[in-house]
Amino acid sequence: MAEPREDALAEELREAAGWLAVPPAPDLTAAVRARLVAVPTASPRRGRRWRALVAAVVVALLVAALPPARAAVAHAVTGILHFAGVRVEPGPVRLAPTPSPLPSVRSAGLDEARRRARFPVRVPTRLGVPDDVRLADPDPDGAPRVVSLLYRGGTVRIDEFDGRLDMAFLKGQLADDVRWVELGPDTGLWFPRPHAVEYLDRNGTPHEETARLAGPTLVWDSGTVTYRIEGLTYDDAVATATSLS
Repeated sequence: MAEPREDALAEELREAAGWLAVPPAPDLTAAVRARLVAVPTASPRRGRRWRALVAAVVVALLVAALPPARAAVAHAVTGILHFAGVRVEPGPVRLAPTPSPLPSVRSAGLDEARRRARFPVRVPTRLGVPDDVRLADPDPDGAPRVVSLLYRGGTVRIDEFDGRLDMAFLKGQLADDVRWVELGPDTGLWFPRPHAVEYLDRNGTPHEETARLAGPTLVWDSGTVTYRIEGLTYDDAVATATSLS
């Protein structure tokens, strides 16, 4: 017959399944609940170890499956936030007096950009055809790492880059009002304040000469592509992001 404290521990673990709050997509609640219910009873001396084990399993599942959770844990541990092709570090970035364009940037037509890029180049129906399209940081075969769509005289910018590569943008001055944003099945980060931004090339080398002051920015990834929308209000940025096609 089980000891009273063993029964209490088993009951405590079962009850824990009820308060697990899992962020959207994928929903791990059912799987975690099943694991908790299946946990065998333990001796009183093993109670603390079981609690620690269950907590570690839950955190590991969330961090492995959910990018926002993984980014949040990494930020809490290192002070550096990695998310959707962006690395955010505390402290200012040294701004260039006259910022340079991204490496090897050139103008191109939208059809050429779509033909050369190794990822799908999407255009927001909310803004229509861009005023200018720029390709940057090409590989030896000429495939650009970054495709930029410019609107309204360049005051609104959409950067699209190959998310399978390493971090592409380094931001500084992380503020408390940076927040997560749900964009349908995708998740993004909203930077409401002007902030410093510089570019990391294919080798992970930061280009200080590109460091500039960016306006409010929405960053997210979808599949293997990372997107940045800069220069719009929050509502307009979200509406533009969800209209990409």
